[in-house]
This record gives sequence, C-alpha cells and structure tokens, in this order.
Amino acid sequence: MSNWIDMHLDVLASRPDEINAIENALKNPCAELIARRAHRSGMEPKDIAEDLKEIVTFIPIRNLGSVDPSVNKARRFESAWKMKFWGLAISHLKFVSRDFPGAVFLAHYYDDQASFGGKIVIRAGEEIRCSHDGDHRAQAQEWVLPNIFAPYETEYDLGLEFGSLWNEWLEGMGKELAALTGHYGGSPGTESSNR
Repeated sequence: MSNWIDMHLDVLASRPDEINAIENALKNPCAELIARRAHRSGMEPKDIAEDLKEIVTFIPIRNLGSVDPSVNKARRFESAWKMKFWGLAISHLKFVSRDFPGAVFLAHYYDDQASFGGKIVIRAGEEIRCSHDGDHRAQAQEWVLPNIFAPYETEYDLGLEFGSLWNEWLEGMGKELAALTGHYGGSPGTESSNR
C-alpha cells in the first residue's frame, strides 16, 4: 500500500492572463511528460494521457490576496497522489514552471500518515530551495520546517527582484534561533523572566 502525498501550491505570476494560463497548464500534463511516461511504461501516449492527467492535475482552490479576481495574479492550487507518483507530479510542476519562467511556484507537501512534509520553491523549471521535515514528533504536526516561502512572498508583494531577500531572511532566522536559544536555553521549562 502506498501513502498519499498532499500538496498545496501557491503560484505567484506577473499578470492575470498568466495565472489563468498557468491554471490551465496545471490541469493538463504537457506532451513531453506524456511521451516520457509512455516510453518508460512501453505504452502509447494516447493510451496513458487521461490516466496521467488524473494523477498530476492541480485544482484551483482560491485566489491569493484581497484584490478583485479580474486583476488577481496569484492563486492557490491543491493535489494529492500516491507516493509512487511523486516523480510524475514534481516533473509536471517543473514543466509548467519552465513554460512560465517568471512565475514563482511555492509547493508545500505533506504525508500525514508517514509524518513528513516539506516546502519547495520552483522557478523557471528549477528547484531553487527545498526544506524537508522528515521526523514529525506527532502525526500531522510539523516539527522543524522553516517557512522558506517568506522571503519570496515578501519580494513578490513588494515588487522586488526574485531572490533578493533570501540572505537577509536566512540571517534573520539565524539571529532569531540564537536569541531563542540564548533566552530560553536548551532545557524545557526554564524560561527566563527577563524577556
């Protein structure tokens, strides 16, 4: 029996028409992905296209932000598939991202049954950053998964260059962890009252 992977995908595009085109692409695997899968399985592309579409389709859930839908450029999608189809689903995302190189894809995946999850930042068909939390201490409870999406979402909201806030965010996170360690130490229940 194969576990199920759930994924929420936030796509940050540059124009309303682009996010609409990305939505369509996320619902339809490209010919290259279909051909690769057909070659690996020894089948004809036309014989696997519908099954492949059923596996990799991302469904739009809602627009992001509080702007009118006619001018919205960011949208959340979701999908779920059996773990054995991980490669197909990620390849699908990378192909769509490749075809829309200016958009930012923020993928948050998790498997509540196996207690792991992670975040992936994809742009122009490439995995830019990835963070994985492979040892949840309680089922469906993230343990050490940092929000690597924060600098990219902030850049997008402020209209800054992609990747321009990563180092600043990383430094800030390091300082915050050091402050927590310095303030509270490593022992449970030893909070300082000097904060």
